[in-house]
Formats: sequence, C-alpha cells, structure tokens
Amino acid sequence: MKKSVVISALVVVLLLLGINAAPMMLGIATGYTAKQLCSTHFVAELPDQFIWDTDVYPRMELMGPLRPLLSYEVDEPGRVVSSSLLGFTSTARYLGATGCTLNAPETADYVVPRPNGTAQPDVGVPDYLVDLVDEAFSEPTGGGRNTLAVLVMHKGELIAERYAAPVTNATPMQAWSMNKSLMATWVGMQVNAGRLRTDLPIKESLQARYLDRPELYESLSDDLSLEHFMAMSTGLDFEEQYTPGDDVTKMLYRADVAWEVPVMQGHMDEPGNLFRYSSGDTNVVSYFWQQTLTEPYWQWIDTRFSQVLGLEDLTAEPDVSGVQIGSSYLYMTPRDWLKVGEFWRQSLVGDQTLLPEGWMNYVTTPKPSSVRKDYGLGFWLNNDGVAFPDAPENLFYAGGNSGQFVVVLPDQELVVVRLGLSRVHEGMNALLAGLVEQLGDAD
Repeated sequence: MKKSVVISALVVVLLLLGINAAPMMLGIATGYTAKQLCSTHFVAELPDQFIWDTDVYPRMELMGPLRPLLSYEVDEPGRVVSSSLLGFTSTARYLGATGCTLNAPETADYVVPRPNGTAQPDVGVPDYLVDLVDEAFSEPTGGGRNTLAVLVMHKGELIAERYAAPVTNATPMQAWSMNKSLMATWVGMQVNAGRLRTDLPIKESLQARYLDRPELYESLSDDLSLEHFMAMSTGLDFEEQYTPGDDVTKMLYRADVAWEVPVMQGHMDEPGNLFRYSSGDTNVVSYFWQQTLTEPYWQWIDTRFSQVLGLEDLTAEPDVSGVQIGSSYLYMTPRDWLKVGEFWRQSLVGDQTLLPEGWMNYVTTPKPSSVRKDYGLGFWLNNDGVAFPDAPENLFYAGGNSGQFVVVLPDQELVVVRLGLSRVHEGMNALLAGLVEQLGDAD
C-alpha cells in the first residue's frame, strides 16, 4: 500500500513538471533501456537478463519506486527492442552493420552485417600473472566490480586473457567513451589523406552548409576550431552530469541529430581556455569527420580501418540522422580492442602509416587548457600519476564509462584491456603497477 502511494505521488509530480519535463525523464529511462538491450541482444548477442541485471536495472536506481514499473520487450523478427514506463515508450531498431539506433523509423535501411565471430581457445594466464588477474576479477565486499575481460599484450604478443561468463573473446563489447579515442584516430587518418585539418573553422564551415539554420552557428565564436572540439576546450555551455534532462542525456536519448545539441548551447568560456569534459564536443568531431567521407561511414571503417588492422568485429552505431555517435556507441571484441591499442602503440613509434607522422604524439600531448595535464585530443594521460599513481606517467589510454580501459604503456611495450561496468573502483592502478613490476621496461 505504501509503495503504491509513493508511486502515485511520483506520477503526480511528473504531471506537475509539465508536458516537457515529464516526457524527457521518462524518455531517458526508456531510451537507455531500449538502446542498451537492443545493442547487447543483436550486436553483442548477450543474454537479455544478464544485461538487465548488471547494467540497465542498476542504472535505473535514480527512478526510485518507479523502477519496478520499467519494462522492455524484444521483437526478434522485427529486430526491435521497446521499453515502457508509465505509458511512455521508446524503441531501438537493429539496422545490421550499423547496430542499433534509438527512435529509428521503420523505413531505416538495414545493412546485412558480417556474422559475429566464433570464440577461439583462450591463451589463459601465465602463472606469474595469476594473482594479478585474480585480483582484477575479485569482488569487494558488497560487489559491483563486475570485471568481464582482462587482456595483456607484451611486445605485440597476447600473453594473458581471462573472461567472465557469458563474455568470451568473440563477444562484441561496448566501451562507451573509448569511442572518442577511435574518433581521434579516424580524424588522423583523414588528415593523413588530406581531406581534413584540425584548424578547420567550425562557425564558418557550419554557416556555409546551413545558411537557412543560423541557430547552428550564430552563437559560436569565430575562433572555434576542430582541435578545440578534440581537446574538449570549446567553452560551450554543454552540461554533462547524466541527470534527467541535462544536455548529454538529451543528446544521447532524445535527439535525432546528436551533434546539433552542443553547438546550440552557446559559450560559457572562450575556446581554448579550459578543458571541460564533453561528449557533445566529440559528436561534433564525428559530424565533421563523416563529412569528409566518400562512402558510408560504416563501409569506410570496415575497409580502411578494420580490415587493415585485422579486426574481427567492429560495429559503430549512428543517430537517426546517420551520423556515428562518436562519443559513446561502438562495439568491438576484447581482442579487437587489444589490437587497436597495439596499433596506437606502434603508431607512437612510427611503425604504422595510416596516421600522419607524429600524430600519436600530437593527440597524447596535453593542451594548455588541460590544467591537470590529463587529456590530449581524444586520449587520457597519466602525467604526474593523476589517473594511476603507481603506474608510469607516460602511459596513455582510452577510457570509458564505469571502468572500460585500453591502456598503452610505451616504455614497457604493453597494452592492457579491461572491460566491465563497475559500480565500485575497478582496480586498474594495482593491475598496471603489478604488470610493470612483473614485466619491467622493454629492452
């Protein structure tokens, strides 16, 4: 009885918030649910109940007593997942090679994907690393670490890997904001091809494309460049708190054109002055990168990146407008994430030709806007041990929501991947420090 009274009261509150705020809140809850379950069902091919228990339901704790009312339905023949709460419904549609898109129309194109790979025998974990990997998978009191994969590559060789069921080495895994580091890589490839430059003037470029839509550029500084977006120093007033109704949740779960949300927020600071984390900035980068392509973005990624690196399974998902959501929505197998990390390591020392000479030094060097010296252009840094105090300061990494990592340690010729949504500390500092102790600097 008490529960029903509380729920009724919350419904009244939602109604009092008005026709704008209530749909926004309900749309975020149902949008997240539909999108996550669509991608994990059709792209990752993981059990729905596993994702509900380890991802969706824990994330909906902020809904309070309304959380038990949240539901979902998988339409396998229709390739659709829908989620409902208090009469509000969101739908995500599986579109094949481009994964799932929230609120995609029934008329959206379906592109036949390559089938997921088959799990191969694991290399296992050598005796001298067993204790370290055991610790990485251990659960603290109360649980919540949820490590699903740990992989270690040394001098280009996979020397250790472990997975927690139902994940295998062939499971495409979402790594959230690690997509940002890939976006910086793809920009570099187009710079190398002479089709893009980092000093691209954003206001001028948007004005040339959208003369009839001044809201997209009229509030932007003339000094704003693509590099500012890559460095997250645009000064745009984009709110990223992941609370109902803020800019980032609107962008990811309510907007059909993600990149338009940040550019319409106006400036709170001058470009280049201060680093301020913004997934919106990266989605603007994604838009401009995609404008340089002469083929569908997913095809460009497959032929010019995945096949060159020997990746088995990469699915980069777009918004309704067809622009890849470069901030957040991309799936790769754990071994593919490891291959990408090794590509970054080799590129740093000039052993790859896909990127311009010096590109990896460029994107892993902090700009003056990064006061803590912990962010370059799409990559996180460890200067002064700011992220991992017991690991080398010159490491760099792609980092994603709640404990997703691809860490490159250049001096040790190490690449380390850790995947799994953690609600507590993921233990990465101890893992990296232990690996350095065991393997030491490269000869």
